Amino acid sequence: MKRLYAFLALALSLFIAATVPCAEAGQPMAGGTLRYGMVTEVSSLDPHVYVGSSWKVLNATFYDTLLTFNQDAQLVPALAESWETSDAKTYTLRLRRGVRFHGGEPFTARDVKYSLERVMDPKTGATLRENLAGTKITALDDFTIKLERPTSDATLLNVLALPEAAIISSEWMKSDPNVKVKANGTGPFLLKDYEPAVRAVAEKNPNYFRKGQPYLDRIEFRMIKNDDARVNALRTGAVDMIEFVPWKDIDTLQRQPGIKVEASGGAFMNLWFNTRKKPFDDARVRRAIGFAIDRDAISRAAFFGHGTPLYGPPTAPDSPYYNRDLANAFSYDPQRAKTLLKEAGYPDGFECELLVFQGLAIYTSTAQIVQANLKQVGINARIKLVEWANVVESKNKGAYDFMVYGVNVKLPDPDVYAYYFGGDSTYWANPIGFRDEKIETLLKRGRSLTDSDERKKVYAELERRVVELSPWVFINWRDQAQAYKDSVQGYKQLGGALSESGPGIALPVMWIKR
Repeated sequence: MKRLYAFLALALSLFIAATVPCAEAGQPMAGGTLRYGMVTEVSSLDPHVYVGSSWKVLNATFYDTLLTFNQDAQLVPALAESWETSDAKTYTLRLRRGVRFHGGEPFTARDVKYSLERVMDPKTGATLRENLAGTKITALDDFTIKLERPTSDATLLNVLALPEAAIISSEWMKSDPNVKVKANGTGPFLLKDYEPAVRAVAEKNPNYFRKGQPYLDRIEFRMIKNDDARVNALRTGAVDMIEFVPWKDIDTLQRQPGIKVEASGGAFMNLWFNTRKKPFDDARVRRAIGFAIDRDAISRAAFFGHGTPLYGPPTAPDSPYYNRDLANAFSYDPQRAKTLLKEAGYPDGFECELLVFQGLAIYTSTAQIVQANLKQVGINARIKLVEWANVVESKNKGAYDFMVYGVNVKLPDPDVYAYYFGGDSTYWANPIGFRDEKIETLLKRGRSLTDSDERKKVYAELERRVVELSPWVFINWRDQAQAYKDSVQGYKQLGGALSESGPGIALPVMWIKR
């Protein structure tokens, strides 16, 4: 068992990748307001239903998890002070005392039991349902919780550290609040105002359990979907920090005095198929599109040198689970694409609709090149530009043919494939009814194993199955960048599986130099 955890610690450190040094060292100053420009219009605050990277920042602002990662990418205590397991099947967690929710309710094991059971309830539509399904949760006393998995599960602690496993007040939930527009967690900031898809205002939680934190008094989140408007807001001083720096502006902003830019890897672009709809219910059609796409052209045109073609599964080369045999599973081969289309019964191609978020240039540029590539093999893809809220709604309803979608690596473990392709995951698979029994079997087996070499074999087989089915076409890795005024201190860009969570991790220790 010790060998397993030592291996997992090594895997985590390798997979998360190098982080960038934080802003100038100095004594933190309490007070001040951070004005934060977000990339997407967050239309729901439900802490258990992922709706995008900006949502993840807000979730970590208002809610805590049992465990978390720190700015050194280490797994550390949060609402759970300590934990133990002897077999990776039964976990006992001892909870922090004296913590209160924003509404004043005391935090106890009842809240943990309620929150995790809410995640597992199909009615919630929670993103992590696949990862936690079958867990028996017992409150041994007010401050001790026992989690029993159906089989050994070496991934559980990492899953419990994801913002999607947030702890919510069970007492508050008895009043049936609208969690899409209200929040009641134990997080570092309290929700004071929220206009869905427009803005959110957070104020310091004076009773936060981490003494002395947060440093900021207030955060004003402004949802600025337009790339140029977001950059201009930073340049003119209308905001202090922006996420998702447009790839065309990364190099320019890095040269601008008074502005810092931090970038890291850990995200990748894809085409997501509705495998319930013809012709995308045929894996040969999906693989054909995989061979029709010119990934190198997309990386150059859409990402301005900050993207790398991805011809195989999305496991980073520095991961212990990286499979070189599948690194070039696809190539730019229009003739092979035509052959597969003919085998599938579409020798003359077909017409379809490509759903695209219009707020980010990388989405529209990618879509335009994909459209041109597909036309060369006889597929007429009509581009439909929509707002982010429409993307989320179409995804959750399964109301699309195929779409361009960017994904941040969600978990520092290959069990992340359960998040992507597990049949009960509402992230992509569940809304369109995708469920492959071989993938399900391999996910369960990989999760239950404690021998690292055996796990590698299982996940290699799982990745071969993913390539065979091609429910997504992986296009390219992309850098992710944040930019901020040099008066903003304490931020540290994280890479790999923590690139998306990094801003939320940093907010409690960020401060304004005055």
